[in-house]
Amino acid sequence: MAPDGSVLNLIHQDNPLSEPWFTESRIRLATSPAVGEVGIRAFETGPVGTVDGHVAVILDGDYVGEYAAQGGTYLLAQNADRSLGLVAWRGRWHEAYCWVNIPEATHSQMLQLLDGLTFTDTPAGLRVRPAPGESYQRITATKHVPGVGMASIVRTPQVARELPLWSGLKIRVGEVWRQRTEADIPGAELSSLVCATLTAVISLHPRDGGDEATALAFLSRMYKVSWL
Repeated sequence: MAPDGSVLNLIHQDNPLSEPWFTESRIRLATSPAVGEVGIRAFETGPVGTVDGHVAVILDGDYVGEYAAQGGTYLLAQNADRSLGLVAWRGRWHEAYCWVNIPEATHSQMLQLLDGLTFTDTPAGLRVRPAPGESYQRITATKHVPGVGMASIVRTPQVARELPLWSGLKIRVGEVWRQRTEADIPGAELSSLVCATLTAVISLHPRDGGDEATALAFLSRMYKVSWL
């Protein structure tokens, strides 16, 4: 279950897809943005334990606050010089979190980034209801597929205009195209595969020893893809 309550369903012929799910959500604010403001806010979700890893590895910091609310716990963390932080809500199965790019942020400023969001955690996923007047703009789900790569999934209507106008390779669940991406090394090229179905578009980026052929073989054995 995605944060907006919709359900993403992937069924593969021989891969159990047992790696954890993660999502990144962008929410459109209720009021028009002022000059210099973005007009959206964003948060990510993952299984319990995700935030512990981010605090220890990415932030290289420590927890500085903990508050019980909505059947779970708000967690606040900052790095050593308090130039960067992280705020999260942790439930029984999942967590929602976002980075705090405010130097010397107070606890109140950090909690403000999740203010107005209502959390309902379930084994199937974390439901996050926006504040009154706010609405979801885009949700991206990501999932690691060992030996194949990293899958990034969005709803088809959100990216339909970005898909090629020519026919792709036909597979059971839809069509597949090759997409060129830039590598970290100047002059080098990488490619990912984009699989479009009626309700979801999967971008599969080869890694962990996987390549284009491995990615295509994986997508070709998808039995069902739906996001409703």
